[in-house]
Amino acid sequence: MAYATISDLEAWLAPEPAPANAHRLLEEASDAIDGALTGAVYNPNDPDVLDILRRACVRQVHWMMDRGDETGAQNDLQSMSAGSRSFTRRTVGEGAGAAPKIAPRAVDVLRNSGLLTMQPWVVG
Repeated sequence: MAYATISDLEAWLAPEPAPANAHRLLEEASDAIDGALTGAVYNPNDPDVLDILRRACVRQVHWMMDRGDETGAQNDLQSMSAGSRSFTRRTVGEGAGAAPKIAPRAVDVLRNSGLLTMQPWVVG
């Protein structure tokens, strides 16, 4: 179940409308937040916690929309060209798989609220 509704997302994106795939983005964003909160202790029925999760969720969706990579398939791209199709993947070693899976602003919401008390280490 997504932490935010399409109405929540539309309110955040205003005056821009929510995209046609908003429902799917909200589900994906909620999954990413769940991953970041692995090991965190909180009451998922607390209205304040639900508000924090909602705010983090819409920021996560906004970030996913800005990246234009809903599936994360391009997480390991170092560079990319559209004309004549040129892709460069990150190599093993420094920078490999370094793309974050959760938006920095979503992490800020979770950390500033006290829900996330450690720095998440997101790999790959």
